[in-house]
Amino acid sequence: MNDYNINIGIDVAKNHLDVCILPSGKTKRFKNNELGIISLIEFIGDKEQIERIILEPTGGYEELVLELLSEKNYKISLVNAAQIRAFARANGILAKTDKIDAKVLADYGTKIPSRLYVPLSLPLKQLRKYVQRRRQLLHMIVEEKNRLKKERDGEMIILIKETLEYLNKQKDILEQRIIEKIEADKQLKCIKEVLVTMKGIGCVTAAVLMCEVPELGKLSHNQIAKLIGVAPLNRESGMMRGKSKIYGGRGYVRDSLYLAALPAIRFEPILRDFYLRLKNNGKPGKLAVIAVVHKMITILNARLRDFYA
Repeated sequence: MNDYNINIGIDVAKNHLDVCILPSGKTKRFKNNELGIISLIEFIGDKEQIERIILEPTGGYEELVLELLSEKNYKISLVNAAQIRAFARANGILAKTDKIDAKVLADYGTKIPSRLYVPLSLPLKQLRKYVQRRRQLLHMIVEEKNRLKKERDGEMIILIKETLEYLNKQKDILEQRIIEKIEADKQLKCIKEVLVTMKGIGCVTAAVLMCEVPELGKLSHNQIAKLIGVAPLNRESGMMRGKSKIYGGRGYVRDSLYLAALPAIRFEPILRDFYLRLKNNGKPGKLAVIAVVHKMITILNARLRDFYA
């Protein structure tokens, strides 16, 4: 057997991990805990002969296996679940079980190039916890505000307002902790200083970029734009010429940059002129702002690339 010809799929669930090794077709289930993952590592064997281990993000259940596999220097890729499901359908696989999913993941690794997963540093992992919790709170705040708009009962209105007050206090505390975490780490502080050179990017938005787009400054501008979901994708077939649209990507990052783009358009001359030129050419307002976001992420990617060089 030649080197670098083994691909492994790991289907992650809350309590267990299903593993499939190709081309041998070996499969096995392990507990999703430290002892189970140690047994999994013994099962998959020599990392030197493994081309790639493919997993899907599962909302956090994959974190322990990622951490332990990364410590052993295995080559890992995290692939979006929608891509894996589309790949399965394209291969005529309509059934869905954990064992089947593990095999699909391994097969995806043999046929489709995938970006190598790079583990976050410990300070960045800790910062990410705060950033993710803030995102959860923002979601809850929006939900409560929507309930408040529809509520007619006076007592319920008071209770919702009290909940909103508490959630906003929690958000403020988290944002202060985010700032403190960045200031306490030399590397994070230096990266933040590069990001906030652009008007509209504050410390919290910089934290979102550092945690949710660790690839920033390490990929081409086209790759970064597609990753975030601000690259216009063509829609053409035969004589049909549809409008280009953005699709997919990391929605939370895109939303954060959209909000950052609004003050950036006012105070960053290059972005203001770019936005006005688009508007004068007939581009609708929201689309013009997305184009500004695209330009912002391109500039930030170049600045961080220079920083890392």
